[in-house]
Amino acid sequence: MQVLDASVLGAVLAAVLASLLALVVVDRAGRDPRTALPPSGRAPLAAFAGLAAACGSLLLEAWWEDLLVTVFAAFAVVLAAIDARTKLLPNALVLPFALGTLAVLLVAAVASGSWWSLLGALGGGLALFAVYLLLALVSPAGMGMGDVKLAAVLGLYGGWAGYAAWMCTLLGGFLLGGLAGVLVLALRRGTRGTTFPFGPGMLLAAFAGLVLLG
Repeated sequence: MQVLDASVLGAVLAAVLASLLALVVVDRAGRDPRTALPPSGRAPLAAFAGLAAACGSLLLEAWWEDLLVTVFAAFAVVLAAIDARTKLLPNALVLPFALGTLAVLLVAAVASGSWWSLLGALGGGLALFAVYLLLALVSPAGMGMGDVKLAAVLGLYGGWAGYAAWMCTLLGGFLLGGLAGVLVLALRRGTRGTTFPFGPGMLLAAFAGLVLLG
């Protein structure tokens, strides 16, 4: 009963913190007219971030993992909404996402003593960055530098959680991105030359790898 209570409490705290942080991220995005989201979307995005963080917390065990899913959920929900709406992944959000992630990973390494996991996170970030950078150089029309920078951040999570989670982040991102493109074509909302946002699929795959395979 005590374990259950602690788990539920951790999920509630993660939900509250993720919701509040998501509101801050939305406000930061609003400083640029290109990435500003409608005011009516603030509450739903905050609520969705809180729900995602709570679900992730229930699937994980350690309190530092709760911190990881809290930061991830808050930034991921807002970035996915912006990318789906504008096909942009702004540096003004990706950079704080990266810095916040690195800070929490350092706390997690100190708390758990998992310094190899921290090295794995750094290696995972560099490796996923390299993969996406190569693809962007080969096909600039199909892959933007925003996707490349986001990949570096998501690789940190996959690298921390382990090889299986990192592969889920890599392959799942391409799979979900491809499915989104097929869906858009099937609904006749675009053509073969249409640029599709990869960010939402990348973020969803990374979250799944972190909470299910970490």
